[in-house]
Amino acid sequence: MKQGWHSILRPGVQGGSTSFIGGKPCLPPSVPLPVCKICGEPLTFFFQAAFPEGHMWAGKSLAFFFCSAAYHRHKDKEQLPCPVHADAKNDFDIPAGELASGSYQTMFRAIVFDTAEGVLREDYQERVAYQEIEWEPRKAKDKKTPIILGGEPIWTGIKKYGKERPASYGGKPMGLLLQVAENFNEEPNYTLFFEFNRVYLWGPEDPSDPVVYINVQNDV
Repeated sequence: MKQGWHSILRPGVQGGSTSFIGGKPCLPPSVPLPVCKICGEPLTFFFQAAFPEGHMWAGKSLAFFFCSAAYHRHKDKEQLPCPVHADAKNDFDIPAGELASGSYQTMFRAIVFDTAEGVLREDYQERVAYQEIEWEPRKAKDKKTPIILGGEPIWTGIKKYGKERPASYGGKPMGLLLQVAENFNEEPNYTLFFEFNRVYLWGPEDPSDPVVYINVQNDV
């Protein structure tokens, strides 16, 4: 079983942590705050993960934004990641270029950057309560852990939604970056892609082209 890092959440005041839920994002100054390409609203910052040593993207961070206006302004089909591979099956290849942020990421953004370049963005209006994340190396699967870096995917077992595990992007191997648990959606402000979904973020093992593919599984 592959090594994973399980999140432990700590309440507190935002300071120097590089992994956290809510608060204000830490992004390079040159990166603009994202807006929803469907409704035009500013995207809500949900969490940020600095990948630790041993992870395939060590030294990089991923900040995740999602449109919290989804349930009011978006149609049902818009509340899921845009399918780039309509007939996706397990271990499929995603053609190069299909995950470009300009075309794939519509009502969400996964911004990847070198961790050392991130600065607290005071130009963002906080919407989700801040909690610091500590990472604990662990191989065992724990479905209730809010966020798990690396490791193995914890599938919900609902066949209707499939177990879409991309094998490669443009022929280059992909791996699991992180997964977000269903119980991350316990509070309304923390809902991602409908309710009660487990969310999986995949990326190339080679971090020189840090694109992100997302799929979800419903647990109800």
